[in-house]
Amino acid sequence: MIKRTFIRVVAGFVLAASFAGASFAQSTILVVDTQKVLKESIVGQHVARQLETIYTSASSEMKAKRSPLESKAKSLQAQLSSKTSVEAIRADTALQSQAQALQTDQQKLQVEEYYTSQELKITEQKALGQVSKRLKTIIDQIAKERNADVVLEKSLVIYGGPADVTDVVISRLNSQLTTVPVTRERLPRKG
Repeated sequence: MIKRTFIRVVAGFVLAASFAGASFAQSTILVVDTQKVLKESIVGQHVARQLETIYTSASSEMKAKRSPLESKAKSLQAQLSSKTSVEAIRADTALQSQAQALQTDQQKLQVEEYYTSQELKITEQKALGQVSKRLKTIIDQIAKERNADVVLEKSLVIYGGPADVTDVVISRLNSQLTTVPVTRERLPRKG
């Protein structure tokens, strides 16, 4: 079954290539390693540093909220372990109330962690979106200058020798954009 599917796929590629003919062979293909651009460009490094600072701050905030709950949970566990039976636990209404309050607080923390996670994703998307706009403009310019028909992400190229313009993209990006605002996004909280 897999062998037949593979043969069909290969046959499809051969057929498509034969129809494309000489025009495909003359196409100019460029590749760009966008991960390298983000890692090595000045603006990419700037965004990475800013995001790291924001992530560290958010992590500290969550730790500060989680720590008292962990202490309450340990205290409650100690109180529960001192009880000799399930009936004794059920009879202790103050202990039951503490357990319910802890559970409510833990649920609130989970919601807060979810919101924080979403805020960080949005923050990263907005910062990288600003870089992506400039990057697209630069890649479009290079494609026009080199009469390229196609520009591919380098990680998608399995085989071939298309022209890699990553270093040119980094150079132009460095000359045009060194920083972008990276501000932590905040989502409104319900209730």
